[in-house]
Amino acid sequence: MLPGIAQKIHNIQRLHQILQVLITYGFGYIVDRLNIKRRFIKFKPLKKPDVSSRPLPVRVRKVLEELGPTFIKLGQILSTRPDLIPLEFCKEFEKLQDEAPIIEYEKVKAQIENELKHPINKIFSNFSSQPIAAASLAQVHLAELKTGRKVVVKVQRPNIKKVIITDLEILYGLAKLGEKYIKESQIYNPVGVVEEFKKTILKEIDFNIEANNIERFRRNFKDDDTVYVPQVFRDLSTAKILTIERIEGIKITDIERIEKSGLNRKQIAINGANAVLKQIFIHRFFHADPHPGNIFVLDNNRIAFVDYGMVGRLDEETKFQLASILTGVVEQDVSGIIDSLIVMGAVEEADIKRLSLDLEELMDSYYGIPLKELKMGQFLMDIINVVLQNKIKIPPSLFLLSKALITIEGVGKKLDPEFNVALCIKPFVEKLVREKYSLKRIAKELKKFTKELYVFTSSLPKDLSLIFNKIKKGNLKVEFEHKGLKNFILQMDKVSNRIAFSVIIAALIIGSSIIMQTNRGPLFLGFPVLGIFGFLIAGILGLWLVIAILRSGKL
Repeated sequence: MLPGIAQKIHNIQRLHQILQVLITYGFGYIVDRLNIKRRFIKFKPLKKPDVSSRPLPVRVRKVLEELGPTFIKLGQILSTRPDLIPLEFCKEFEKLQDEAPIIEYEKVKAQIENELKHPINKIFSNFSSQPIAAASLAQVHLAELKTGRKVVVKVQRPNIKKVIITDLEILYGLAKLGEKYIKESQIYNPVGVVEEFKKTILKEIDFNIEANNIERFRRNFKDDDTVYVPQVFRDLSTAKILTIERIEGIKITDIERIEKSGLNRKQIAINGANAVLKQIFIHRFFHADPHPGNIFVLDNNRIAFVDYGMVGRLDEETKFQLASILTGVVEQDVSGIIDSLIVMGAVEEADIKRLSLDLEELMDSYYGIPLKELKMGQFLMDIINVVLQNKIKIPPSLFLLSKALITIEGVGKKLDPEFNVALCIKPFVEKLVREKYSLKRIAKELKKFTKELYVFTSSLPKDLSLIFNKIKKGNLKVEFEHKGLKNFILQMDKVSNRIAFSVIIAALIIGSSIIMQTNRGPLFLGFPVLGIFGFLIAGILGLWLVIAILRSGKL
């Protein structure tokens, strides 16, 4: 069979599987609306017994889990994007379990030898045949180098890229059908989401990118004795294999072992919070998945992060605006928070007055709570809820920041009941405020402004000359882009068609009446046949128009 035909058959089989899972979890109505059910194999009208009793976000999560690696990753990425999906879905997708069957050792061995071009016993003095973790994209094995260094080896699942590309093609097709046949889906921009997801997941299955991330973190914290970042072994790493130094520490949630090791729980809580805050406010390059399972404690109360596949980045302006938002939260300054959101581009055509009132009401509910008792992460999440309810776009960085703060607050409280993340944030924010208004930064901004002004003024005469020349020659064109007018245009088309239809009916009635007065031509029961025929057509068309109007529900 030709490879292209075989791939198409495989795609159809996978599409059938995806649609069948949707039907099983009670989303058959969506399959029907996509207008593809009748084109493919018949679907079994299955439904799990307890489906109807489960909330919608839970059912969607179950669908993603059942459909495998690509869809699990899609859910995990969407869980950090309240700007794309409702917040209740984000929270539910955080529960996605990224677990998969173990790959046979022989396949792992073949993958390593194929990538590193040497027999596995020539590379490692010891390699565990059983993985310590098996996820949808890769699994992790313990090993030891010939030098005696202990490492972990992340091995990509064979042919996983092919599976992902097939699913992406199907997802793209479904997204296009969704936008075409399910008009309300357009507000979520399904095609745009799939295109953005494609970029993200293809980066995640290239382990060279994760290796780059680890090395950047290692450079950022090289002079920090409170944080340790493992070493990457580049000569034993490729796009499908990642070999890094083994972190032999204690999980930050294992309070009993931390106590027995004689480590300082209060200092660990502070070091963990500072590590995350440094990533955000100093390096502008942060671990985007800092859940407790990815954080370990080493000797001297040092913090070590693992799994650097998902990272976030901030530009300098966003960093300062995040600091301003946190200052506004601490000082309960609503106008300051809104100003920062506007600068970040989050507020476009929102009702600022309503947003202000909603934020003031939220602030009132926190009034009188001392700073040391304020749950900063939850407070910031409440602000995000208010902003989302006002149909305002949230920058992903703001949501990731709130999630990171909630994580380190929760872990910090377990380590030290008196821990308060707001006190850890305060020096970072104060430093950023000083930096923002420092003479050095103002001079830098003035220099940048002067340069941009010079470029603008120097090119202005030439640009004006080109515009005037086009006006003289009649070649000037102005393009307008309308947004949200598609339905309006369709309605106008319907209205104009009905008016035209009515005019035709009226013309038939008037014309037939005139003919009836002439008493000429063939007669039937003493009346002109042509006049009778005209009245008959006008009556049928009129009845058709009335039925159409009644069906539309709009008289």
